[in-house]
Amino acid sequence: MGGCYLGMAGHDVFNEKVTEIIHSNEHRIVLLALDISNFKYINDFYGMDEGDKVMQDIADFYFVNEPLCLASHGIGFDQFRGAYKVDGMTHEDVVDYISRKNETFEAELSARYPLVYQHVYVGLYFYDDPALDVRMAVDRANLAKKSTKGRFDIHCCIYSEDNCNEYLEHMDMSNEFVRACEEDRIEIFLQPKISVSEGKAVGAEALVRMRNRDGELIPPVRFVPVLEHTGMIGKLDDIMLDKTFVFQRECIDKGIKPVPVSVNISRQRFTSEGLLNYVVGLQKKYDIDSSLVELEILETTFIDALDTMINVINALREKGFRINVDDFGSGYSSLNQIANIPADIIKFDRVFASRSLKNDKGRQVIKSLIEMLKMVNYDLVFEGIETKEELDAVVSYGCDVIQGFYFDKPLSAKEFIKKYYMGGREATYGTQ
Repeated sequence: MGGCYLGMAGHDVFNEKVTEIIHSNEHRIVLLALDISNFKYINDFYGMDEGDKVMQDIADFYFVNEPLCLASHGIGFDQFRGAYKVDGMTHEDVVDYISRKNETFEAELSARYPLVYQHVYVGLYFYDDPALDVRMAVDRANLAKKSTKGRFDIHCCIYSEDNCNEYLEHMDMSNEFVRACEEDRIEIFLQPKISVSEGKAVGAEALVRMRNRDGELIPPVRFVPVLEHTGMIGKLDDIMLDKTFVFQRECIDKGIKPVPVSVNISRQRFTSEGLLNYVVGLQKKYDIDSSLVELEILETTFIDALDTMINVINALREKGFRINVDDFGSGYSSLNQIANIPADIIKFDRVFASRSLKNDKGRQVIKSLIEMLKMVNYDLVFEGIETKEELDAVVSYGCDVIQGFYFDKPLSAKEFIKKYYMGGREATYGTQ
C-alpha cells in the first residue's frame, strides 16, 4: 500500500490543510505521529494481505473515522501523521483519550493476531504557534514519538525540550555504538567467580566495555540502557557471545584450560528468532565445548517471558549449555516458581549483600534461600560481595562461589589471563 490509505491525504495536501487550520485559529490543534511495533511479524506470520488490513484499520480507527481528526497522512507502510482538534481539552485529557484508543486497538489486534505482540506508540505536539512551519511542528511530534519507542508502558508522549534532548542523546550514543562495532571497539572484561573452598577461580562473567576513538572506556550505564531503549541490545548480545567464544578459543590455543564464562543475554535477544542457531553456530565455528560458555538471564525476564523462551532454553541445555538466573531476588516474584525454572545456576543479586546481610532477618532469609536452592540442586553464585564480613556470612550459609570486588574487579581479557591462568596454570587468589 505504501501509505496510500483510503480517506487520507498525501504529504503536500496534509501540510497545506494543517497550515490552513492553524492560521484560521478556529480550533486548538494537536499533531499526532503514530507508529506500531512488530508490524513486520504480522506480514511474516499472517501474510501481506493481513498486514494491509491492519494498516487500513489504523487509518480508519485513528483518523478517517475519528471525529476529532481534521487532517491525516500515511507515511510508508506503518507510520501515520494526523491533526486533532482538542478544544477545551487539557494535555492530560488528550493523553488519556489517545491512551484509551491505543488500548482498545491493541486488544483487537491481540485477539486477531495472537502470535504477534503489538504496541501502538504516539507522539503529540500541541500546535500553539502559527508562526512555526508545519513541517517543524510535525518533526516535534515525531521526536516525541521516537522517545517512546520500545517503552511498552507508555502509549503516548507530549513533545518537550527534555524528551527531544534525550532522544538526540540516544541517537548520538546509538551512532557511537554502531561506529564502535565497525571499528572493533567493543571489548569483554571478565570478573572472576571464586570458589572459597578450592581457593581458585572456577568461572567468570563477561562484561561489556566500549571505548571511544581516544581509547577511553565509556561506562556501560551510559550506553546499555540506550541500546535497550532503541532495540539495538540484541546486536550487542551477539557481539558479546562471539567475543566470549573467541576468548575461550584463544585460551585453549595458548595451552590454557579455561574456566566457564557466562554471558548476559537480553530479553529481546532471548525471545527473538535464531538465538539457538547462532549460539550453536559459534560453538561449531570455534570448536568450543558447550560447558565453557554459559548464558545468563535476568530473573525478571525468566519469570515474565518464560513461556516464550522455554523451547530455546531447553534446546540450549540439551546441547550442553548451562543457564544462569542472574540478579535472583531483584524481582521478588520467583519463589513460587523456583522449582520449575529450567536453569542450572542461581546468582544472588548484589542487593542481598548490600542490604539483607546488614540485619538479622535478612541474613536468615538468605540462609534459608541458600539451603532451599541447594536442596533442589541448583548451583549457586553470590554476587556483589565486597567485605570480609559479607564473605564469611555467605560462606557459612553454604554458598561457596563468590563474585565481587572483595576478590577482584572486572579485568581486561589480557589481565584476566595473566592473573588467573599464569601461563596455563590455574591461579589461586590472595587474601585481601
